[in-house]
Amino acid sequence: MKTFIYGLFSETGQIANYLVPDQKFANIQGSVYSGGYLTATRGNRNLYLHHRIYNLAEIGSRLGFSSNDPAGLIFELIEKEGIRGIELVNGKFTIIISEPGKTTIYRDRNGEDRMIYFTKEFFTDSYQALKEFKSFVARPDLTGITTFLKVGYIPAPCTSLEGVMKVPAGEVFTISREGVKSEKLFDFQSMLHAKRDPVSLEDTVEQYRDLLKKSLIRRIDGADVVGALLSGGYDSGGNIAMLRDVHSKTIKTYSIGFKDNPASELPYAKMMAEQFGADHHEYIMDGTEIEFLPDIIDYMGDPFSESGFMLNYAAMKMVSNENLPVTIGGDGNDQYFGAEIRDTAMYFKFHQSGLAPVSALFDKLSDNSLFDNDNILFRIQFQNQKIAKVMEPVTFGLHDFQLKKLFNMKSIPTHPYLKDIPGKFSTYEELFLQRNYYLNLRHAVNEVIIFKASRLSEKFDVNLAFSYTDLDIYNFLQHLPINLRAKGTIKETMKGKGVSKYIHKQLVKPMLPDAVTNRPKQGGFSPLEIFFNSRERREKIYRYVRNSAFAKSLKNAEYLEQFFKQYESLSTGKGYWFWYKQVKSNQMLNLLIISLWWDKVIQGKNNSKLSDYLGN
Repeated sequence: MKTFIYGLFSETGQIANYLVPDQKFANIQGSVYSGGYLTATRGNRNLYLHHRIYNLAEIGSRLGFSSNDPAGLIFELIEKEGIRGIELVNGKFTIIISEPGKTTIYRDRNGEDRMIYFTKEFFTDSYQALKEFKSFVARPDLTGITTFLKVGYIPAPCTSLEGVMKVPAGEVFTISREGVKSEKLFDFQSMLHAKRDPVSLEDTVEQYRDLLKKSLIRRIDGADVVGALLSGGYDSGGNIAMLRDVHSKTIKTYSIGFKDNPASELPYAKMMAEQFGADHHEYIMDGTEIEFLPDIIDYMGDPFSESGFMLNYAAMKMVSNENLPVTIGGDGNDQYFGAEIRDTAMYFKFHQSGLAPVSALFDKLSDNSLFDNDNILFRIQFQNQKIAKVMEPVTFGLHDFQLKKLFNMKSIPTHPYLKDIPGKFSTYEELFLQRNYYLNLRHAVNEVIIFKASRLSEKFDVNLAFSYTDLDIYNFLQHLPINLRAKGTIKETMKGKGVSKYIHKQLVKPMLPDAVTNRPKQGGFSPLEIFFNSRERREKIYRYVRNSAFAKSLKNAEYLEQFFKQYESLSTGKGYWFWYKQVKSNQMLNLLIISLWWDKVIQGKNNSKLSDYLGN
């Protein structure tokens, strides 16, 4: 991954003196080295901007700014409107303002642009570049490591390394002599108290149609050829349907399938591509893609695992061969509208009826090996957890009882992100909005979905743009009555009869083939067992993890043998429930990833293929 910026928090230091000697740094002067960032200066303040912003000219014209260049316009915006001026900016960006005694870092709302990592002394926009600072020593952070093993990622501002933090999406971090201060852009109170007047269904659908068209026009920016990721569902289907309204030239669509998968969405994707006259491309994953896992780890930074990230890797690799000016993705739409409404309704009903404490107690008592088998007990525990911990990410990774065994702990460190979640709500609407903000947006979108897609598009130098995350659509949804985002009473929703993304489906359904809109939703994830479908590969992975530096750091590495035995039995048996196998495969993948990450980051190994680590 290219590194664009290195900086010190001290304005008197020379950045070149802090970096490992290298020819490219020979002539650097000052406390910041910037390559690929636009710059602007105001007195003793320097601004660095990396961006793809869609409405800068509009902002400049409306506010009467004198600057013509993007960095100058951003400087004027911040000087005139302060931090809140950034809430007007539509697109992806990273902004850094360096001045005597203070550095201010702004990241876009969903974290589409560059991540910023920092210590007490310095900052950079590349996780891999941390090691280029002479004083830096990579040491694993236990809270970060256990959080990854449990939920598959490490929410900002924490990282996997001691003494290193990262700036969360949609936040402003100020680092000065007084310490580190943060401020959220688009905070929850603004969402909670947004005015939501009754509106007609017809007017709302038309307004949404116009906003989605405008979003697409901004992102394709007059390109002759436009790419589109096509999964076979409402979100990617909405993209290609609306693209044809604003783009009469070539559309190239890209879909990923899985070998021997009866639930494949490829036929539906192909059906939509043909209906809208797109040049369609497909790739079938067979599990051998795991060979490139070490390469993916390099680009993700902190250890990261999610059921669809190998799918993203394969898609970006396929698209990169076409050298397209822009490719449109449908990520984020579920979460913008408010995903998994049944769990929200169930939790609200449990809370009303006094069953919430019972559900929470059962969740605590079921955290043991008795509920970790492929049977009805696991299914009950899994479903109850989704309700009891409705404001937390679902644990597809290792459970607390497993982590306690591995690390010989009495309790697992609580990640600081849980402290932000409100403990009370008075209405279903307030609970819906709390979950939408704290879980759907700040975690599912910012930390997982947009994060993985953005980092992997960076790797393959693909301009991946997300039509549904447009600022105007975000603001539109905040003022939309909840019953137009998720249709149905609480009772109907609990029974699975509620309709999520109601306005979106009202707009898109008439445009798509009936076969697409009348089928059950599968979701954009990989069946993870496909990566462990070879006995020979599994045996090599067991051996590698067993002998890894990560395993040697554990207090109770013997538990790994019990886990491998359990997974091998599952892999060779028929199985009871798909989600048990998916969870256990996710746990296996997490153990493999943390072992590879440990070798690469802590031990300094640089191999990019899995076979280089597994051996013969």
